[in-house]
Amino acid sequence: MEPRLYVMAREFSTLALCLSCLTIYLSTILLWGSEGPGIATKPAFANFHVDNRSEFIGVTQAGHLPATQSDVNLVTTRVAKCDRPVTNFVFMKVHKTASGSTFMVLARFGRNHNMTICFPARREKARHIQLSYPSGKLTKKDCRPALGRNYTLIIHHSVMNKPAMDRVMAPGTKYIGIFREPLKHFRSIFFWKRKKFRHSKNPLGAFLDASGNQKKRPYSKHHNFQAYTMGFPSNLLKSKNSSQIYDTIRTVAGWYSVVLITEYWEESMVLLRRKFCWTMFDILHTTNKLHALHTSKEHATLTDKQLQTHRRISNVDYMMYDYLNKTFWQRVTEEGPAFWEEVTYYKTLNHQVNQHCKSAGGKRVFPAGKWSKEFAIDSTFCKELKWREGQWANACWNVVARRNEKTRMKKPNVIE
Repeated sequence: MEPRLYVMAREFSTLALCLSCLTIYLSTILLWGSEGPGIATKPAFANFHVDNRSEFIGVTQAGHLPATQSDVNLVTTRVAKCDRPVTNFVFMKVHKTASGSTFMVLARFGRNHNMTICFPARREKARHIQLSYPSGKLTKKDCRPALGRNYTLIIHHSVMNKPAMDRVMAPGTKYIGIFREPLKHFRSIFFWKRKKFRHSKNPLGAFLDASGNQKKRPYSKHHNFQAYTMGFPSNLLKSKNSSQIYDTIRTVAGWYSVVLITEYWEESMVLLRRKFCWTMFDILHTTNKLHALHTSKEHATLTDKQLQTHRRISNVDYMMYDYLNKTFWQRVTEEGPAFWEEVTYYKTLNHQVNQHCKSAGGKRVFPAGKWSKEFAIDSTFCKELKWREGQWANACWNVVARRNEKTRMKKPNVIE
């Protein structure tokens, strides 16, 4: 019996030793947050919480809490690196897409950051806020001279011509696009300058029903206009090959760092702020509507046949909108739930700013918050909030003009 008891005791001792080793191993994993086979641990800051995130302003990235050095490799695929604000960009100002509101936000940013605008050299172009529209042709001669500097800002109406724009702009230029749901765009742009059919009971329907108005050209203001402006080749706008169209849309979309969606304009501005490392102050905007629809005719109901006609003659616009809209929401999803917190914060803050300007209009300090540094506005800011596109364009040009004057004083023989 004794040998039998001895063997059992030895086996029990061995089992206890194994359990002890396993306990030590598991404790080590829990202590150091190591990853064993099949075990995925959270970054060290995953459960970190702070009641007042304003103290982290300047070190947070697009609303994410700061990572420790050991966590950097774990989060680089999810958190976009944000070192400094983007101050070198082109905005494709597509007619009737809320591009006027966008223009004024971007122009203020350009003025505030001393960017060098490619201001139209021709007065007629400048008067209509146009640069390379409608041809798409662009050289440095189309811009007023900026002595000794590359251009870092294009915001006037243009047609996307990336090779030409890359030659005009400073290296590393980012591109911003904007796109609107095609039927809403059609309703808006039709009544902008269209005079024919205006006296019809349903001008939009009459236009779509009329023979000879559909697809005379591959594009016009009333069909495939947005795709053309954004850079879709005009020679492919009549293509019957859906695969070719989709491939081209993907190529064109790839030129842009951010494409704003008109129907979700404020959400788009928050996404732009995050991707371009801007502040909340940079994207404040007026709440006054610039070009609202005014008559019931502009909202007239269209028949199924008329809707099909518009889809047929603007097929590339519809396909491109579907692709860009889907891509936009994918990017929003990647930003995480905090994105919607920031959108709510932005809308509330912007409303408060506009209300202040409409009432008192004097100096007011807005304290730092979860998504914003502290900033102040005054009567000058409120006055500028009412400016129109031409005033902002001139303000941007004045930055360049003053710099040109200083250059001439230092170097009288400089060649323009």
